[in-house]
Amino acid sequence: MTYTTEIIINKPRKEIIKTFEDSSLFPHWQRGLKRSRVISGKAGEEGSKRRLYINIEGQSIKMTETIIKKNLPEEWHGQYTSKGMKSIQKNYFEALDDHKTKWTSQSEFEFSGFMKLISKLLPDMFKKRSVMVQQDFKTFIEEGKPVKTN
Repeated sequence: MTYTTEIIINKPRKEIIKTFEDSSLFPHWQRGLKRSRVISGKAGEEGSKRRLYINIEGQSIKMTETIIKKNLPEEWHGQYTSKGMKSIQKNYFEALDDHKTKWTSQSEFEFSGFMKLISKLLPDMFKKRSVMVQQDFKTFIEEGKPVKTN
C-alpha cells in the first residue's frame, strides 16, 4: 500500500524542522506516543534506531524507527517496523515563502499475518492516521496546542 499526504503549515521551514527534530516535543504532536528511547546510534542521526511505545485505539504497539535518510531541511526518511508491519515514510519540506511550508509525506506499507487482514478490512485507517499526524503537527506548531487538548 502506498499513498501521499500533504499539508501547508503557516510557519517558516526552519522553525518546522527545529520542532520536527526535537524528540522532547514528539508527544505534543504524535498522538498516542507514550515514550521513546534510542536503542542504537546517535539520536536523530542517519542510521540511528529508536524504540517507540504507542497506544492507538486502545492497542499498545512497540515499534522501531530507523532514520534511513536525513537531508534536512529538504527531506527526512524513516523506516518503521512492528509485528506484522513495515513502513517507510519519506518526508519532504518545501519552503513556499518566508512564512509558509509544504510538508509532503510519501508512505509505503508492507503487511504480514494479522496486519495483512487488517489492511484489507480497513485500508483507509493508515492514511487517516498519517493525515491526523500532519494536522496535529500543524496545530501544535501554529497554535501551540498539544494533541491532548486538540
